Amino acid sequence: MEKVVDCLENAYQEFIDAAAAVLETKASSDCERTAATDAALESFKKKWETFKAACDQAQELVDSVKQRITANTTFPVNEDMIDIFDNSIVDFDD
Repeated sequence: MEKVVDCLENAYQEFIDAAAAVLETKASSDCERTAATDAALESFKKKWETFKAACDQAQELVDSVKQRITANTTFPVNEDMIDIFDNSIVDFDD
């Protein structure tokens, strides 16, 4: 689990850094399209795809944990209890 979190954190930081590089490159070229801006945009696109893949991997982990929790219980599990993984809120009133 720690590996997935680290991967997500690294992908997010690289995505943010690539976004900053696009803005800096655009500003330094007076918003003109140049080889540098094209390269920054291409890097941004790749980092976005990497970040999305890391998010998908994290979601798969959450889904797997949810499945294990429900499979290993001997009592009925209220879906609102499982939603804590999605929303960080437990609704015990329903």
